[in-house]
Amino acid sequence: MNETANNIRLLIADDNAATRAATIALLESSVHRAAIWEAADGEEAVQLAKTVQPDVILMDVQMPKLDGIEATKRIKQCWPAIKIIVMTMYITYRAAALAAGADVFLLKGGSVDGLITAVFQ
Repeated sequence: MNETANNIRLLIADDNAATRAATIALLESSVHRAAIWEAADGEEAVQLAKTVQPDVILMDVQMPKLDGIEATKRIKQCWPAIKIIVMTMYITYRAAALAAGADVFLLKGGSVDGLITAVFQ
């Protein structure tokens, strides 16, 4: 966990450590603040959702052990108030992500402002 002045509790679930680090750097450069946890796979995301009870989860789709679509479904079944933003490189996952309960669907590589708005709004 990266501790900052915590206006929100944020979990970033992505199997790529460089992507997680870049996302954290982008979010920390904004005027908003968050306490941030990281998960490297879908199973870890579900476990951290249980223990941390984040306000927002940034969820990748293609991850080992449990993909982001199934992790989203499991988290939403147990903790429907958690806002889940599914982020992926592939638009083809949009319908499945939204059907699983994702609140927002974003394409990786989209605008930084769009990401910051989705997380902190």
